Amino acid sequence: MLKLLIIRHGETYHNFEKRFSGHQDSELNEKGIWQAEQLAERLAECRIQALYSSDLKRAIHTASIINQKHQLALNIEPLFKEIHFGKWEGLCYEEVDVEDNSAEYRDWWNKPYLALPGGESIAEVKERVSRGIDKIIAENNSDNECHTVAIVCHGGVAKIMVGIALNIPLEKIWYIRQHSTALNIILYEKQNTYYVELINDISHLQGKAMVN
Repeated sequence: MLKLLIIRHGETYHNFEKRFSGHQDSELNEKGIWQAEQLAERLAECRIQALYSSDLKRAIHTASIINQKHQLALNIEPLFKEIHFGKWEGLCYEEVDVEDNSAEYRDWWNKPYLALPGGESIAEVKERVSRGIDKIIAENNSDNECHTVAIVCHGGVAKIMVGIALNIPLEKIWYIRQHSTALNIILYEKQNTYYVELINDISHLQGKAMVN
């Protein structure tokens, strides 16, 4: 059995500015670093056997902060990078509304097989994320004991992972909230059998204030 800790990275400058980051390497801002530190404290006593991260800087930085408590080899996995938003990358949400207000791309999140202009479709992202999960299962699953694997990724990717576990339509994954440094816990028992224990949990941030 595997216990998968699915983690969204900390807040970035693009997140704060409400921009589409996608494959762009937006850095964690001060708040994002603090959020990652709070999550690291929460997971300090958790017995994590393996740690994976998307190959984008914001995920690697978050994973590195968590790893200070564990000193594991950090496995960089490009299959877990965020959806490629094509020519929308780096744009604010309002700029996209002005630039691509065509009927085709309006409500694109409800059209999982429609590739964004110069980017990916949600279905394509699900396909590569599924390959990443299969790879982790192959590398870490054991019939004799439960291994805990942490995966630091992105909001869209985390939604897809939860959606895979719950077997919900791709059109519905956007109703799954994922705050910065949200923790999701999914148990993998056997082929296509998942149990979801936790979704979008940020209790490590609640009741705390960032100290400058």
